[in-house]
Parts: sequence; structure tokens; C-alpha cells
Amino acid sequence: MRIAILVMAAGFSRRFKASGGEHKLLASLNGKPVLQHTLDHAVATGLDVFAVTRPEDMAIHALIPAGRAVICRSAGIGDSIAAGVSATAEYDGWLITLGDMPFLSVESLLAVADALHRAPLVRAEVEGVPGHPVGFQRAFFSALASLSGDSGARAVLNSAPCQAVMLADKGCVLDIDTRSDLQRCLAL
Repeated sequence: MRIAILVMAAGFSRRFKASGGEHKLLASLNGKPVLQHTLDHAVATGLDVFAVTRPEDMAIHALIPAGRAVICRSAGIGDSIAAGVSATAEYDGWLITLGDMPFLSVESLLAVADALHRAPLVRAEVEGVPGHPVGFQRAFFSALASLSGDSGARAVLNSAPCQAVMLADKGCVLDIDTRSDLQRCLAL
């Protein structure tokens, strides 16, 4: 089964900017941009990695491995997922994660990918809290490719039984939306 990791990186980072920062994916975390941490972990899995971003975000493009950027003209998460899945239609499954989750471990990504071989819909869960990545087999291609707007894949997740992958990795549920989130993460 060929699985692609899709990293969502097309948002506008409004909350982070409103809290006094630049784009959250470019914010420095331990000497590297937040998105670079996320991409490094995804690439370390050995799976194919694609990042979905907007055409004007050239600084974000510079972080994405050559040939792995999927351009999305809208920043709605539904549009981003649809663009990523459509651009990788030859894959048998997808792990979807967010660019602002720099602590999501390689091991967690691989655990969810492994579970996707046995169940058509899987999701990381930490202490009862659903997180990322979320995995979808090819059976969900049409539903994912037709998403739009800012609602994401929640309706797809609710359309069928989802296998929880129990993990201890807090990186599955920690994202960075504001400068205070970044500071909190740095304190960890």
C-alpha cells in the first residue's frame, strides 16, 4: 500500500499574526521554522511527503522539498485537503496532518500509517483526545477530493467507523495557533 503524508500549510495564520507574530509556520522554534520541524519528521518516515500551500507563500515554498509542493488557491482546510488528495491520486492512502504540529513524532506518523494498512479510516488518539495524523484509504478518495471551504474532513470522519490509534505522543494534539502557544511549546 502506497501512503502519502499530506501536510496542510495553506492557512493565513491570522491568530498568530494577531497575537504579534509573523506567519506561524515561519516562526522560530529551537532555531528552525515551525514548518521545518513538521516536514523533517514527516520526511524521516520514509513515506512520500507533500505540503499544501498557497501560491504567494514563497517563504513556505522554500522549506518544502523540491517537487513536493501542492498549490492551493484557497486557504480553507477543505480546499487544501481536496487539492492534496487530488494531486496525489495515484496513492492508496493518505495521512493528513497540520503544518503547525512540530512535535508530532516520526513514530506516531508510522504507527498511524501502519494502522491504515488494516483499517480504512484511522486517527491518532492521546488520552482520549483525537488528534493527528488522520489516515484515509483510497475508498475515501472521492469524498476527500470533493471537500471545500473551511470544514475539513470532519464529515468524512463521521461517515464511517474510525479506528483509534492509541498513542502517548502529545505532539499529536499540540498545535501552534498563537505566540502564547509557541511559548508554551518552548517551555515543554
